[in-house]
Amino acid sequence: MAAMRWLALCVLAAAVFVPVAGAKTDPRLAYLQKTLRTDMVKTFKKQAPKLKITTVKCVLPKDGVTSHCKASFTDAGVKGYYPVTAKLHDLGGTLTWVAKSPQCWNPAKKKYAACG
Repeated sequence: MAAMRWLALCVLAAAVFVPVAGAKTDPRLAYLQKTLRTDMVKTFKKQAPKLKITTVKCVLPKDGVTSHCKASFTDAGVKGYYPVTAKLHDLGGTLTWVAKSPQCWNPAKKKYAACG
């Protein structure tokens, strides 16, 4: 019984100290990720119609204007991501980005590797 009380106390303490997801989301980050995903979907629709961009996660730079992002995708059952560098020129301004060579999930090795 004491173990159950201890477990309940730990769960309660964790719930109190865990911050609410998205509570402090920077509006620039949300705008960057949304805009980059939209732009990449348009671009890849022409270049690779079966490729589907699923999520885009970025890290805002502490200094400078270049963000580093991962644009996850699926294509014919293959999962992977594109490493992307993106520059957002003012909030609501123009976005420029460059995607590097994609990395695909290799289930046999349980890690990402060059697609091919």
